[in-house]
Formats: sequence, structure tokens, C-alpha cells
Amino acid sequence: MKAQARARGRNCGGRGGQALVETALVLPLVLLLLFGIVSYGLYINAVATIQQAVRVGSRTAAIGDTLGCPGDSAATEVAQGHHATVYGAVDDQINHDKPWLNTRSGSQARPVISYAAILGTSTNPQQNYVIITVAYRYHPLIAIPALMPNPIEIAQTYQMMVQTPQPSNGTTSTMPTGSPYDETAQWTQPMPPTTHVTYLTQPGGC
Repeated sequence: MKAQARARGRNCGGRGGQALVETALVLPLVLLLLFGIVSYGLYINAVATIQQAVRVGSRTAAIGDTLGCPGDSAATEVAQGHHATVYGAVDDQINHDKPWLNTRSGSQARPVISYAAILGTSTNPQQNYVIITVAYRYHPLIAIPALMPNPIEIAQTYQMMVQTPQPSNGTTSTMPTGSPYDETAQWTQPMPPTTHVTYLTQPGGC
């Protein structure tokens, strides 16, 4: 009987050690898969947020509000009795997803609008269109080679019919560079228009 008990003890100890080894081998893979799923979910949410931001920015430009500057806040502007700017609307929408998305790097505002333009040659400005591209450099929780590099640029373009024309000093016929546009971003698809177009600019500069 004692010999049988010792044999059972050795078997239990062997099975326990085997389970620990299997757990040590499998657990990292399970955690990696779990974090990968979470990271990809956050990326999909970031894409949806940028899509909504460019829609909101297009709507703001379509009703005649000016481009604004990086770091603007539509909520602050409206609270102070001013019109929201395109940048204020876009930045507020993106910053709703803090800490995953943020248009500021420390105390410095990060420009995210690649271009914003008015398209059309109609004598009735309300038959023209506003087109905006927002490009955001996203850093995933876990980079996935060939799927989600670090960083990855999320770029979205949206077009909307003009409801109220921009002020006369709120557009320029030449393609602008520098702030409040994103000098560091590549021009994204679709490429910025070059004919029958005026680009939004902030009166007085930034």
C-alpha cells in the first residue's frame, strides 16, 4: 500500500510539473494574442474617430467657419461667444479619445489637417464643395508587423457641399504650407486638387 501511495505521489508531482511547463509555454502566446486583439480594437476605434473628426471639420467649413490653428478648441471658442474653427472642431473630436488619441505633444499642438479646400467654379458659392483631409500618426498599443506598424498614419478625406461661403480673406489660390497645415505628413489620397480650387487659410495667420 505504501509503495502504491508513493507511486501515486510521483505521478501527481509529474503531472503538476508538466502543467506548469505547459502553462509557461502557452501563457505568453495567449497574452500576446489578447493584447493583439485589444490593440487592433483600439486601432479600429481610432480610424472611426478620425472619420468622425473629418466629417465634423467639413461641416464646420461648409457653414463658413474659418480654418483656425492647431490647438484650437471648439468648446472654448463657443463658450467665449466666438464661432468654432475647423481646427477646433477636428481637435475636439480627436481629443475625446484621450489618452489613446491626442492632438497635443506636451505643450505643443500637433497639426493634423493635411489640406482643406473649396472646389468649384460656380457663380453660386453654395454649389461648391469643401474637401478636407485629416492625417493622424497613430501609435498602436502593440505593433503588428505588416498589419499595424508603429507609427501608422490614419488618413481620412471628406467632402461636403458649401452652405455659407468662406470670408474673402479665409481662402487662398495657392497651395499653402506650414502651420496650420501639417508639414510633416505626406499628401494623402486623394491628392490635393490643383484646378478650380481655393485653399482655406486662417485670416491673420497662426
